[in-house]
Amino acid sequence: MTAPRTPEPVPAIGIDAATLAALLARACPAHHLDLAGAVVLPCPLPHADIWRSYVAEGRHGGLDYLARDPEARLDPTRRDAWAGALLIFAQRYTDGWPRGDTDPSAGGPAGAADDPPWTARVSRYARGQDYHDLLKGDIEGTLAALARELPGLRARVAVDTGPYLEREYAWLAGLGFLGRNTCLIHEKLGSGMFLGVALVNLQVAGLPPAGVPAVEPLYAVAARRRHVAPVAPASRCGTCTRCVEACPTQAIRPGGGLDAGLCLSMWTIDRRGEAPVGRDAEQGGLLFGCDICQAVCPWNTHADATPPAGLPPVRDGYAPLAAHDELTLADLAELPDDAFAARFRRTPLWRCHPDGLRRNAARVLANLKQGAGDDAGQERP
Repeated sequence: MTAPRTPEPVPAIGIDAATLAALLARACPAHHLDLAGAVVLPCPLPHADIWRSYVAEGRHGGLDYLARDPEARLDPTRRDAWAGALLIFAQRYTDGWPRGDTDPSAGGPAGAADDPPWTARVSRYARGQDYHDLLKGDIEGTLAALARELPGLRARVAVDTGPYLEREYAWLAGLGFLGRNTCLIHEKLGSGMFLGVALVNLQVAGLPPAGVPAVEPLYAVAARRRHVAPVAPASRCGTCTRCVEACPTQAIRPGGGLDAGLCLSMWTIDRRGEAPVGRDAEQGGLLFGCDICQAVCPWNTHADATPPAGLPPVRDGYAPLAAHDELTLADLAELPDDAFAARFRRTPLWRCHPDGLRRNAARVLANLKQGAGDDAGQERP
């Protein structure tokens, strides 16, 4: 019987934060990455107990994979002992939200013209190509550039596919603060960003101590608003509760945090079967995902109204796919499985499966019809 192989040791590579920042500043722009930072590993997470309570109380909305070995999400070195740092990257998919655009799906009942187009009823992040593919490829390209300068670099990349608390690490790496709606928010760019991570065998000198948040990331297309305190705060929401008040299902807790089981994104993307009994109408005209808590956020309306000077355009691939215009909501409600696979395999809409998309489209059509009937019965001034 062959004895199990002992993993070969992975030599650590020493580097200082200033040198790593310079390397990222050369590599990130060529690969469409807007923010990049690093966190020393192992790293105590300041909000670890909140995460444990979130899972223990069942607020993860039935996403069972989140409850599998939750401690592994708190310490990546349990799986990859060779990792000395975690790099985290952000890539914009939108530049904020226009003021008043609290529900981009709002409009009259869908008819032959389907006004607004059904893509306006899809969360902004999901209207184009699959971000898993685009962002992962861009991170890998950036790491390849780093490896040319750092022979022996080893990395494990994940874009929503690994047991990492990305937003916590992004806050610690200086990419933004944690909003009341649980989104990571950059003071100049807003929250319309994808996050991806890479475990690396780097020993980075000059970073903040493990568990202490950085004020700025190592690389950024736009600097954050200056902090008054010497340490970056976990949140800059202050007394604002607009996201709490705007959420149609009361999924956002006033003190911060989310009950995923009540979130419309969960209902329309990950949930199998029907919505909670008697609550179909709360979906309104939303087909896939929900942007309401981001659309009402003042940081996002500011990002739309006053974008930083010299900001590069949003990466190609995240704009609505022109081919989607061929379909209407009525088409989606009856779309065969094979047509769904052919059209949406490399897009975020793949996640809700054919049954889910048909269910969502039928529910939106019913809600719009109900709304039209209600309007028809009202007196006009």
